Amino acid sequence: MTADIRAATLRPVTGDPDVSIAASIPVAEPAVSDAEGGPLYCYRHPKNETYVRCGRCDQPICPKCAVQGPVGFRCRECGLVKSAAVTDFTPRQLAFGLAIPLGGGAILGYLGGQVGFYSIFIAFFAGAFIAEGFVRFVGLKRGPLVRTMLYGGLVAGFAVGALVEISTFASAIAGEAELPFELWLQTMLPYIAIGVGATVAGAYSRVRWF
Repeated sequence: MTADIRAATLRPVTGDPDVSIAASIPVAEPAVSDAEGGPLYCYRHPKNETYVRCGRCDQPICPKCAVQGPVGFRCRECGLVKSAAVTDFTPRQLAFGLAIPLGGGAILGYLGGQVGFYSIFIAFFAGAFIAEGFVRFVGLKRGPLVRTMLYGGLVAGFAVGALVEISTFASAIAGEAELPFELWLQTMLPYIAIGVGATVAGAYSRVRWF
């Protein structure tokens, strides 16, 4: 056994047996929970002691404030999903978001009474096409406001286009007894109503993830 190994393994021997025993007992160093030597307390609940920090901003957080993140825990400010990017609109996005459904719906509503039965199929595919344009110009937005802009705009535009088409036809056949306006209106109203539903259904088939 070498001198280094004997020095590392042998206990120090003194004349006092109490001192010899005390020297052989390992002394545990005090645990330090913070860089300053004090305990950590939650930044929102100062009375709650904690040993967890936010993985992003490094603030101490208690279990009530901890939010599970991709890696470890985060505070509520860093861990909650920021939804502003999918709900806020620039002026350009807002303008296109209102103009595309209203304009497309108005065109479909105006043509619905003229095409007749085939307007149902045209409205479905046209609704999907309008929704595609809506997404391209507005972006991948979500929320009640986006759904209201698209579906509400389609319905409102379709109603305006149908009213224009009805008023145009009524002024064209005014005074003619061959085709009563009431009969034509009763015939076209079901196609107009079904066309609205087909337009919204076509748009929903394209953007059901809203």
